[in-house]
Amino acid sequence: FRQVLHSKNGIIPAMKKKINIKVGYASAAAGEISGDAAISCGLPDGSRALILSDGMGRGIKAAAGSRLVVSRLRRNLKEGMAVARAIKEVNQYMIYCAEDEDFATVDLTIIDPKLCRAKFYKMGAGASFLVRGGRVRRITQEALPVGIIPRLRLTHISARLEPGDIIVVASDGITEADHGDMEACWLSDYLSNYVESCRTSVVKRTLSPRRLAADILWQALSIYDG
Repeated sequence: FRQVLHSKNGIIPAMKKKINIKVGYASAAAGEISGDAAISCGLPDGSRALILSDGMGRGIKAAAGSRLVVSRLRRNLKEGMAVARAIKEVNQYMIYCAEDEDFATVDLTIIDPKLCRAKFYKMGAGASFLVRGGRVRRITQEALPVGIIPRLRLTHISARLEPGDIIVVASDGITEADHGDMEACWLSDYLSNYVESCRTSVVKRTLSPRRLAADILWQALSIYDG
């Protein structure tokens, strides 16, 4: 990632290259309304936030909770709040200001394209997956959803990124599609095979985030038998 320039006086490290970020979504609901909400947005420092929330229960109530969490967290981050403060503000709002007793998961990924790093914050959220070549890293963190306890102890998982890396963020509708496979090994295997097939295909295939998201959803639906 770092170009090195030579001069008469020695070696001068050049600026790191930025990585380009492409995002794709796919969603489905058991009923008419999904209880999940997701969004991506640019932040004042040049980073990009990927936000996913799964609301409590099903249908309209779950959708209202997840959309509230996503929209409020997005607003806080875009106003320049530090991540920990932004999540804690959402937690306080869900406890003291939301109309009904409510809670929802927070699955927040902050990608810094200049430093080539990603930070994963998970509050009650399922596993995410970092795919590099044919290798898949499963990223998990145990914590309660927001809206349950007033004081949060926030930690995050940090990962270095390289060009061509894929980050998959999914709710438990995907990661727990197979109740006999709670580690979502089926998804790890699928991602590994998917990337490898794109790399070795005679006809060059472009890794499209939108297409990959749709393919993952299709695989989950097949596990649920529709």
